[in-house]
Amino acid sequence: MSDSEISKKFAVAKGPVNRRLVAPAPPAQDAPAVQARIAAVQARQRLGSSLAERLSEAQQRAHVTQPLSVLDVVMVLGATASAVGFTLGLIQSSMWIAGISVAFLCCFVVKLFLTFRSRRSGLTAAPEHMAELIQRADIDKLDKAMEKLALEASQGTLDKLSQLKALITRCVGLITHTKGNQVFSNEDQLFIRECVRRYLPDSINSYFRVPQKNRATLVIEDGKTALTLLHDQMDMLSNQLQSKENHLAQMAGDSLMLQQRFLAAKTRSDR
Repeated sequence: MSDSEISKKFAVAKGPVNRRLVAPAPPAQDAPAVQARIAAVQARQRLGSSLAERLSEAQQRAHVTQPLSVLDVVMVLGATASAVGFTLGLIQSSMWIAGISVAFLCCFVVKLFLTFRSRRSGLTAAPEHMAELIQRADIDKLDKAMEKLALEASQGTLDKLSQLKALITRCVGLITHTKGNQVFSNEDQLFIRECVRRYLPDSINSYFRVPQKNRATLVIEDGKTALTLLHDQMDMLSNQLQSKENHLAQMAGDSLMLQQRFLAAKTRSDR
């Protein structure tokens, strides 16, 4: 058999005839910048909602618009009745009915406007007080430090961060929701503010100054590594914040205790 006859029995193509027999090409690697963004998103998901989001949600829950009171309902019904009376006065060409209805309508509308404006100003009081207690720039700075730590943190470290954020949120809520109440000491407010501004960020930043390969292995002091020291400092802050929360909650109940003593004194004097 000649070579020409053999060559006719084979198919010739530029690519493989059966692609199932060809090993798949290795997947393309993402660019380092893309990998960094993906890692950052995953870290934020593991860390949970930020401190800024928690404080914002707490403010929104605490300042939901109050339901209408009985007086509000009476004013709304009065305004409606006055509007109906004004319409009937125009239909019947009775100027004195229309005039009285307009006068009552103006009174009800002005009263409703003043009531709702007073409530609205009350809703903005606590957020303004929170801005006086903790600056938003300090909150954002702490959130960025925690997100950076979450990139390499274990679940135990993330749990400690989540506990700290919850304690800070509750302590800030106890103070900001009682604007103008002087039962809270400056020491309580100072510690909470400095915990967000300096204490916790400084601990995290000091941890990052240790080379990454040595953070969990190199003994620094008393048999403790950088990671162990960071956990100890986070525990100390958590314990102090828990103590502050208990103290703030107790102080917030002082008004109830004063009412208890007042009623006790009144009931004894009436006997």
